[in-house]
Amino acid sequence: MSTCYELTLTGNYVMDWDFNMAIRELIQNGMDQEVMNPQNEFTLEYDNAGQKLRFINKRSKLKINTLLLGRSSKTNNEDTIGKFGEGYKIAALVLNRLGKTFTIYNNEVNEIWISRFKNSKKWLEKILAFYVYEYKSDDTDLIIEVGNVTDSEYRGLDEFWIGRNDSISRVHTEYGDILTDEEYKGSIYVNGLYIECHGDFQYGYDLKPKYVELERDRKSCDSWNVKKITSKMLPSAMLKGEVPFETIKTFIEKDSDDINYLEFQCDDNNKKSLVEKMEEAFEEENKFSVLPAVPVYTEQEKLKVQLWGGNPVVVPYRVSNILSSYRKQKMTELEENYKPTQKTPKEELQIWYDIYKNSLSKDAIKHLTKIINML
Repeated sequence: MSTCYELTLTGNYVMDWDFNMAIRELIQNGMDQEVMNPQNEFTLEYDNAGQKLRFINKRSKLKINTLLLGRSSKTNNEDTIGKFGEGYKIAALVLNRLGKTFTIYNNEVNEIWISRFKNSKKWLEKILAFYVYEYKSDDTDLIIEVGNVTDSEYRGLDEFWIGRNDSISRVHTEYGDILTDEEYKGSIYVNGLYIECHGDFQYGYDLKPKYVELERDRKSCDSWNVKKITSKMLPSAMLKGEVPFETIKTFIEKDSDDINYLEFQCDDNNKKSLVEKMEEAFEEENKFSVLPAVPVYTEQEKLKVQLWGGNPVVVPYRVSNILSSYRKQKMTELEENYKPTQKTPKEELQIWYDIYKNSLSKDAIKHLTKIINML
């Protein structure tokens, strides 16, 4: 004897979803349950002979009201990915449409839930329904079993989930993990699930959900948000000695997206340490310079350093920003020790014009040029 619960979901809902998208939802739900309760361990098993894929959570159960669309226990939990209350219902719909079976062993409450399409007399439409049966069990696991899953479909999970791969080189931070293996370069994950993110990242990253703003489809994110997080992760890892300073320095010089918001997002202690290391590196690279070396980026800065008897070293934009205080200090020292050679008023005025012309209006430049030519 069973009780039938009709869902107002027709077979053509989310027609763009495929097998991997549906399975992704089930993995996400399983991991979220473990996040909310660490004792509720999530595991995934595959029975090759029976072609059955099982998603298992220890000490977990489903209430019947979770069949309601929009009903979720994770709405206000910042540590979980899913928050919209659609998850396993949409996965069941897609998998049934693809010819898979979808069964939930709700063991803690002695129930089995089986989903399939039915012709509804109430709605006059073919819709998804769950049939709930009584089922005695001594087990307390919640098991979602998907049948008719081929071995190639199972192996294809590695395309979007790295949760099964223990061989990945990871650097742990409070924001998530830095993935340093070359094969993961540029790949962004949240709780082990691949996320679409546009950016030129030199490392891969597996981020914690609380720090990432995902789109509603939970498969894409705002690259601006990710760049903010990675700009915090790298200096933190560097300070712990887990990512070499030379690597961070290279990223800065290349203006990599990994450190795109370094100046604004880096924690004060980490930023101070990074700035000091950048200053030391600059001095080491220019230790044989006869004239005092000063990092510059603009033509105006370059001319000032030349005028005051220094060696202007042109550096990339982001390096210039990080060394801004250092540059200001060095230029102040040059200016204070500057001993002008004998120049005519016209030469001095021409030098002044070359340095500051970018700060002048067109009319001012025209007028000043006229004066210089009169001398």
